[in-house]
Amino acid sequence: MRPVFKPRLIGQAALFQSIRESFNDLPHLFFTGQGSTGKSTLLRDVVDLLKAEAPFNVDGILWLTSEKDRGIHTIRDKVADFCKRTHSKPNTIRLIIVDDADTLPLISQQALRRPMETYAHLTRFMFASRHASHLIDPLRSRCLHVEIDPISPFDALPLTMISYGIPPQFQTKDLFDFCVRNFTSFHDFKAVLSLYKALIDEGKTEKEALQMLSTLLPTSSALIPPLVESIGAKRKADCIARLSDLFLHGYLFDDILLSIEKNINLFPSVDPDIRFTLLHFTMLGWISIQQGKEHWLDSLDTLDTLLKR
Repeated sequence: MRPVFKPRLIGQAALFQSIRESFNDLPHLFFTGQGSTGKSTLLRDVVDLLKAEAPFNVDGILWLTSEKDRGIHTIRDKVADFCKRTHSKPNTIRLIIVDDADTLPLISQQALRRPMETYAHLTRFMFASRHASHLIDPLRSRCLHVEIDPISPFDALPLTMISYGIPPQFQTKDLFDFCVRNFTSFHDFKAVLSLYKALIDEGKTEKEALQMLSTLLPTSSALIPPLVESIGAKRKADCIARLSDLFLHGYLFDDILLSIEKNINLFPSVDPDIRFTLLHFTMLGWISIQQGKEHWLDSLDTLDTLLKR
């Protein structure tokens, strides 16, 4: 009995449906996307989808990851031997998966051309990389290229809540705000929601659960949003107070700048002037750090330079 397909990667239902529609003539696949878009997770999901729903059998899988030997000898020996094996079942294919294709040496990529052509009736290749240019043209032209669109935290979080089985009455605005204000990574979302679900199952209220989770946050999480707001509004006294609080809590100037940039990316301002002001402050801050000026008074000098312009 075949397993039921349950994707790990959320927000890509249309992509999985497209692969289902190509079952009768499955192409080689090449997935590209920026870091943290889920390329490696997608490769595992596609394998699970083929095992669960494809009208053919998946007899074996050869993973070539960046941690393993990917030189010319690997291609000539392991890949060629894997492709030549006789299938034990009719209507069967094998999968060769090359994750982090950007680290696959050029000579090894060239050596894959012949196995892809010769054993196309027995095998399918799947590649994943950050950019399409990381795969040589002869390989890329034999693949269906799929660009993975990143899903925003605002779209991902509700889907992740459903995926983790959080009851609808506990999927509140306070939980949403808590997550998107303090985290940007899907891995962080999953960890927080997993803990939240465990606390809810223990009988905690939403307020109690969020209060317990707040103890896991770094101190700067509560101080950075007010600082961002103060800088955007150019309120000098507030900015000085917020910067001073952060330094008193042990945060360095570069930590503060990185946190501000994270907030800019997560909450792009609808007012271009405010966004420009924040980016201008971080630019001046990085210049100050490059000059060896990274202490509390230096951050205040950076603020003065910003507000005088």
